[in-house]
Amino acid sequence: MTSERRIITVDGVGASGKSALARLLAERLGFAHLNSGLLYRAAGYLVAQAGIPVDDNVGVGELLRRHSIELRYDRTTGNQVFIDGVLRDGEIQSQEVSKIASHVAKLPAVREHFVCVQRGAFAPAGVVAEGRDMGTVIFPDASLKFFINADLRVRAERRRSQLMEKGEVADLEAIENDLARRDFEDANRQLAPMKPAEGAVLIDNSHGSLEENVENMYRLVVG
Repeated sequence: MTSERRIITVDGVGASGKSALARLLAERLGFAHLNSGLLYRAAGYLVAQAGIPVDDNVGVGELLRRHSIELRYDRTTGNQVFIDGVLRDGEIQSQEVSKIASHVAKLPAVREHFVCVQRGAFAPAGVVAEGRDMGTVIFPDASLKFFINADLRVRAERRRSQLMEKGEVADLEAIENDLARRDFEDANRQLAPMKPAEGAVLIDNSHGSLEENVENMYRLVVG
């Protein structure tokens, strides 16, 4: 990362709206939007295809080294995930892959594998980097850092709506329990725990419009 390349980080809990906020902020700034969660979904997809145990750090690390996972950014379609040169956007969005991704994302081999991928993504363009450890681990020197939160029930309702739009069965109580479990695991894992970076601006995205929150974030970025 050079001094000319500006990085803004947007971390936060699952289904808090951080993806939408980061994408819209990137559009306002003319930056690329980096959705780091897609990399871990791609890893989850490969693990599901290979049938490797989700806690096999060595095995999953070797699996990732045998395949190429690439993020490409398009101003119209956003982030696209290519695995071995093949677009896999649809395949990595299932609930099964999401659950596997939440497990393999805790593995040291997986997180280490994606550090350089994320830091070099879309260079030399400015980037709004979204995830759970963007401001704490991947881009600790980012010029501005945000952390997004929202009420658990609001997040569960958003996730259910997303799943129902895809035609998937979605039980609100089960989704809420899954989000709470993921919050606890992400915040308490030994490697790169999810937490607000030092100096991060905290945003509550429970209510109000995305446009209002993006505008507030944009004003802070441009100063």
